[in-house]
Amino acid sequence: MILSPSERCPLHKQKPFTCPCHRVQGRKMQKGSRWEVVRLGVRRIRDEFADHPDGYRYKLSHAEMRKVLLKKIEEQDGKCAGCGKAFETLIGISPDHIKPRGMNAARRDDRAENIQALCDACQYEKGSRRPAA
Repeated sequence: MILSPSERCPLHKQKPFTCPCHRVQGRKMQKGSRWEVVRLGVRRIRDEFADHPDGYRYKLSHAEMRKVLLKKIEEQDGKCAGCGKAFETLIGISPDHIKPRGMNAARRDDRAENIQALCDACQYEKGSRRPAA
């Protein structure tokens, strides 16, 4: 049962986002899924072809990806990693996977070290290619 934000859980007498049974339901995990929940908004799966030594690929929710993107903008001093132009607003900035995996990011790895902030023009130009070595 999905509750509205104003309703309380009949079992735990808590609001849906603080109730343990509804937080799990909100994750929309399929039964028998191989994805392991690290914390709310972060999932991982064991991958033998992962680029990281721990052998996992991570997938972030939109909110977690936004947090990573804001940190990357700070690390890059407010400049695009592709063309080097300074960002004027947050509109037109997109997260880019440095090492993309598969078409439409089917096997992507959302680790912070694999994300960079690009302007939309550079993102469109780069596409799903890896950077030149």
